[in-house]
Amino acid sequence: MAKSLRRKLREITLEGAYSVEENARLILEERTRHLAARRLVNAAPEVAARPVLVCSTGGERYGIALDEIAEVLPVQTCVPVPEGPPALVGFFGRRGHLVSVIDLGAALGTSTASSDAVFHHLVLLRREHLRVALRVERAHSVTPAIPLAAEDGQTFRSEAVIGYAEAESGASDRGRVLSLLDVERLIRPFLPPSPVSGV
Repeated sequence: MAKSLRRKLREITLEGAYSVEENARLILEERTRHLAARRLVNAAPEVAARPVLVCSTGGERYGIALDEIAEVLPVQTCVPVPEGPPALVGFFGRRGHLVSVIDLGAALGTSTASSDAVFHHLVLLRREHLRVALRVERAHSVTPAIPLAAEDGQTFRSEAVIGYAEAESGASDRGRVLSLLDVERLIRPFLPPSPVSGV
């Protein structure tokens, strides 16, 4: 009888000790999770979404900042440029101004201007002088896009691609990641050189 009471007391004591150890382990795990979450929040501050026009060409999707765009037009016939670069499709007139048309895929080196792609839109850029439009297969929609953090040493196929972003809505999972474009870098090779002042 005394033996069984001692055994029971030992078991109760062991259960209590195990319970305290278990509680301590759970508390430590919870603190670790909390600290890790705080560290992640501090390391990656929330980046504001910016509105972009989502365009596609050559099977890829691109985002152009909305404040860079004047309007989206249906594609139209252009006057070709003799001996011009392959990406320079030609010119057309709009409201008394000449507009240069650049094929987006050819300018980025992802496709040639002479491919069998079907083009539906011209994206007229907001510029004071030397008006430029980008020819794209399709201009889809305007959507907020959240820039994605670049990996260290990450390089892009073109200097005009300045990063990636995730579209918040209006795209399938496959089409949510966009290449962000710097349009000035993109069109710079097709613009005439600036006159040197004082010459």
